Amino acid sequence: MARNATHTFDGLVVGYGTHTADNEVSAVVGGSGAVKTAVMTLTDATSLEAITALTVASFPPQGIVIPRGSRILEASFQVTTGFTTSASGVLNIGTNTGNVDGAFTADDEDGIDVDIAITALNAVGAVVACDGALVGGVTSAGAAATSDVQLCFSYKTGVYTAGAGVLTVRYIEPQGLQGESFAAVE
Repeated sequence: MARNATHTFDGLVVGYGTHTADNEVSAVVGGSGAVKTAVMTLTDATSLEAITALTVASFPPQGIVIPRGSRILEASFQVTTGFTTSASGVLNIGTNTGNVDGAFTADDEDGIDVDIAITALNAVGAVVACDGALVGGVTSAGAAATSDVQLCFSYKTGVYTAGAGVLTVRYIEPQGLQGESFAAVE
């Protein structure tokens, strides 16, 4: 944990002390109707793992969880620190079970956007309109993993030597009768 001291009470981890740079807290906020917006910060692209090397440890405990069956309406990634790479690295944004179920199960590691080229990421303020298989509401999040999923970043080809940005994802959770969520079956 990023705090100096912690304790647990009824399973809730409570931290004390100063925050550190790795204590970025992602957020999900409500929108109009059933639409929710998730905002996740990638603080340091040099710490990303290869898409083939993701494990449970790759996912922070404060990561954003999107319920199984949710439809991702749109997503974008805005660069806050220009990306650089030692090779022709590409960024992938997707979903995995991460820490949700205690075991790592792949869902769609590049389902939000696949192989974003360095030329789209090297300028501060650049915005990438994500267009992966999960974006647009055709395929639901968690369909392959059959569970809730976490958002994830990874790279292919070459590691990053710099880079940071903010991912914004608008999605709608599946709704049952009287507004209760349920797990959709593909």
